[in-house]
Amino acid sequence: MIEVIALVATISFGLGTFFTKGVTTQISFLKSIGPLFLLNALFCLPLALVQRDWIVFERDIFLIHLTGAFLSGMTAYLIFGIIARSSASVAAVPQTLTPAVVLILAPIFLAAKVTPLQIFFVVLLIGATVYPLRQSIPGLKSVPTLMMTIASGVFSGIVTVNVAMLGERGVNLSETFIVRQLIAGLVYVALFPPTGLNRADFFALVRRSSFMAIGWVTSIYAIQNGSVVVAQSILATVSLWVILFEVIAQRKAPERSTIGAALVAATGVIALAITSN
Repeated sequence: MIEVIALVATISFGLGTFFTKGVTTQISFLKSIGPLFLLNALFCLPLALVQRDWIVFERDIFLIHLTGAFLSGMTAYLIFGIIARSSASVAAVPQTLTPAVVLILAPIFLAAKVTPLQIFFVVLLIGATVYPLRQSIPGLKSVPTLMMTIASGVFSGIVTVNVAMLGERGVNLSETFIVRQLIAGLVYVALFPPTGLNRADFFALVRRSSFMAIGWVTSIYAIQNGSVVVAQSILATVSLWVILFEVIAQRKAPERSTIGAALVAATGVIALAITSN
């Protein structure tokens, strides 16, 4: 069940990432990040009415929230910067690196057990996810873009561990998500006021944010209620979904390599789920 929820999150993130390119062509990405964070929080406010047992002001919890907000803000800056320079599929590359980060950090910060078999299937998943992007990788030949991609992947992986740490300390889903979104959003709005936005811009922001909010809520649930390694490995396949949406939008048949990679990725996800139960 957790694997299905993580898959829903991945598809939602794929749609949100796909629509991000449209946002960056209409609006300065620095002006759009703040409103997107705040819209994400707004979409999830009804959840906060149900989950009212917040412990945000406990010292250790608040520090973890601040760390999560900072990392989320930095990741958003890097992802939007990559999309502005290249394409949505290239921007999905950092997500493929996150399972490796989680594999390293989970045993340290979460006391999670990682088996050699899980490591094998995670490596298989990363390879299957990166392979279809090989045609897009030339977009990474720019040193700044390459560095942004690596940094974004590392930050995204740390955010996942941050989410799991909050879950271990009894922080509920609504607090985990909304607090970091509000902090990051308010900081961005203060630094880069979203001036000059019109109705079309607002619609583009709402469309993108709706999918990202669904992705975040479902991914946080999967991370906090299942294996963080399995959940993040499924989330790492987001690039395959971005490619699919680009194929549909451009009305062309997917490459055989993409289909093959998707089958390998599906096999890896199933194997990870089996070995983790």
